[in-house]
Amino acid sequence: MATEIRGWLFDVYPDPGKGVVVWLIGEDGKRYRLTQNLPVMFYVGGEPGELTRLCAYLKKQLLNFRTIKRSHLFQGDIDVVAIYTPNGARQRAIFRKLHGSFPDLDYYNADLALPLHYFAITNTFPMAYCSITVNEQKQITNISRHDNRWSLTPKFPELRVMEIEPSASPLKGLPPSIRVTFNNQTESLGTKDSRQLIQRFDLLLKLFDPDILRTRFGDSWLFPYLFSIAKSEKFPFNPNRDQTRPPVQVEANQFESYGHLVHRDQQTLLLGRLHLDPQNSMAFKDWGLLGTLETARLSNLPIQNAARRSAGGAFVGMQVAASLKQGVLIPIRKTQRERFKKATQLIAADNGGVIYKPLTGLHANVAEIDFFSMYPHIMTGWNISAETVGVEGEETRITPGIDAPINQDRKGIVADILGPVMEKRRAIKEILESKNKNTTSYNMAYLETAYEFLKGLGWVSYGYQGFSGNRIGSIEAHEAINAVSRDVILRAKEVAEEMDFEVLHLYVDSLFIRLQGNETRLSDLLREIKRRTGLRVDNEGILKWIAFLPSKQNEEMPVPNCYYGVFQTGEFKYRGIMIRRGDTPPFIANVQKGAIHIMAREPNFERMPSLVPKLVHFFKRHYQDLMVGVIPLEQLVISQTLSRNLEDFKVISPAARAALQLVKDGKSVNAGQTVDFLRIKKEPYAVSLHQVHDESEIEIDKDWYGDQLIRAADEVLSPFGVPKDELFAWFADQGAYWLPEDYIYRRPLRWPLLDMVSESTKNSPPRLMGSIRR
Repeated sequence: MATEIRGWLFDVYPDPGKGVVVWLIGEDGKRYRLTQNLPVMFYVGGEPGELTRLCAYLKKQLLNFRTIKRSHLFQGDIDVVAIYTPNGARQRAIFRKLHGSFPDLDYYNADLALPLHYFAITNTFPMAYCSITVNEQKQITNISRHDNRWSLTPKFPELRVMEIEPSASPLKGLPPSIRVTFNNQTESLGTKDSRQLIQRFDLLLKLFDPDILRTRFGDSWLFPYLFSIAKSEKFPFNPNRDQTRPPVQVEANQFESYGHLVHRDQQTLLLGRLHLDPQNSMAFKDWGLLGTLETARLSNLPIQNAARRSAGGAFVGMQVAASLKQGVLIPIRKTQRERFKKATQLIAADNGGVIYKPLTGLHANVAEIDFFSMYPHIMTGWNISAETVGVEGEETRITPGIDAPINQDRKGIVADILGPVMEKRRAIKEILESKNKNTTSYNMAYLETAYEFLKGLGWVSYGYQGFSGNRIGSIEAHEAINAVSRDVILRAKEVAEEMDFEVLHLYVDSLFIRLQGNETRLSDLLREIKRRTGLRVDNEGILKWIAFLPSKQNEEMPVPNCYYGVFQTGEFKYRGIMIRRGDTPPFIANVQKGAIHIMAREPNFERMPSLVPKLVHFFKRHYQDLMVGVIPLEQLVISQTLSRNLEDFKVISPAARAALQLVKDGKSVNAGQTVDFLRIKKEPYAVSLHQVHDESEIEIDKDWYGDQLIRAADEVLSPFGVPKDELFAWFADQGAYWLPEDYIYRRPLRWPLLDMVSESTKNSPPRLMGSIRR
């Protein structure tokens, strides 16, 4: 007898015997484990002779196959052998066996995870609201989706979340306990009795049956620790909701993202429930649970995988989903080669966005004009995709500057993906900016999260066109996007200058223009830019003032992406200064931010140069606090990412020295991992934070931290024309400056953080930096 169930698709994974397991959160509040048979097809192409040999082999193996035509992204329709696997869970094993026997053939749709096939075949997606018909064996016989991934008002079920975290950092040793929180109730599980710990934890899982385990250090420490206890105690511990299978263990790995090496810890992925660890995730860390669900819904990635992927990983998932929907073959590796170009064509094409050198110094009344999602709109407006660039059709557009043809006869995969992305982001932006509209029908937290995710998705969609690992991308598409963007921004600059606006700076998709009394004509400027470029442009705001900074090596040379300012709304804008650097100690960043806030409180721009003595005094007093040792060590921690494995360092950096201390204490450290440490005066000149305790005798390198503070001061004061050597003299009490009568310095009360500075350091007299001794 068939039964219909309504609810949300929660988890999908392969089952060796029954195809796929589908977990549904029913609208009745129940959790359903269902199965479904899922036949999967993959394809093989290559030389006719090799394909003939393959067919003979397939007959001997009793595998179902036939020769058909399928659409190749770059070659049009080609002949391939389609191999039918009745049980989709066995498809990847069959592919690996064939690839080992016939390595020279081309394989398509062969290495995709089964959930990607499932969502494409059933026309569903993670967390989609569906109605499902099941038989008495709980097998799905029909599934219908009643949801739209582009909806602005998606409905989600009530999810049961259990939070688990150690009571102290496991980097410093075994924590005294593990805290488990569910429904605002917390239980502390001591680590002294390991068997009682694992028994109690297992009981809590069975008692509360959570949908999500949100952990801290879950991937890197918690689950490996729990599994080791279970093994030593011979306790049958399985954190899955599906008790028929063990959790999925994924080894640690490193990958490069926009020039930065990123380390991903080992992962523990659960079946039937989710394990989310913000410290080992990208989407979840950046956008939280709502952002993770949005990532999964748009990319067809299972929720646990989506949580650990960036916006770039989501975009690749969307490309795969779109290719499966359109019947386009997906190769197991990138196969397209760049077409031949002359040297002059290479030089013209091998350029990025336009960047002008800004006018250094302080500038008042400046408007920041940004193109709204410039690159995604260029890709959709020009139909730029790997398969359309370099191809002429009945209707063809020629890329300005590099003369590359772009086929307009059919919509490219990228344009097909980005069209609804940009439309949803535009609609959300209008709702978030609306003042008089009724917004009570919307989940504003969801919209704000989705807006930021879609913004990131638009950015990476551009970068991934030239990414070597994107098998549905091409460097020529990347070059075409850049060429159009250069033409667009230069047209915008011409419009601004024609309308008598002074362009102070131009950076890829942004213009900074001095208004000079032209405020009333700003809306006219925006309309004219849109008319000439075809792209939407927005006024991001009017800055009361902005400071463009010179190079530290050459004061005559401006730095394009190094500036700070404050909008008329009171919002601050920072780029490229120490506040924005991830390895700046919190103390240095906070002092620099405080100085900029002093500047922001001055209502009269003409009086801002008179703030110089006040700013110098502000920095100097914090410098003195640093030298007498009243700054807690937590505020001096440096966080740096290792650029390579420890054995590959030719010169051991302070971060590497701290990492070696971790390794000595039995911790695993690899390239891409972040190391927290303090700079100290004596060898080894750096101490890992895990070795710092309440009773630690730490003599920090005050000279180094003082130098960093002076560097932060120089970034703030250089727009006023204060030379760095004069700044050094002021800090060393070897220069004179006047202090306004209205300035009162109040030493802050004791920092509300643990003070781990030794008494000997606290009582030591102030010492000058070596670099400013005379």
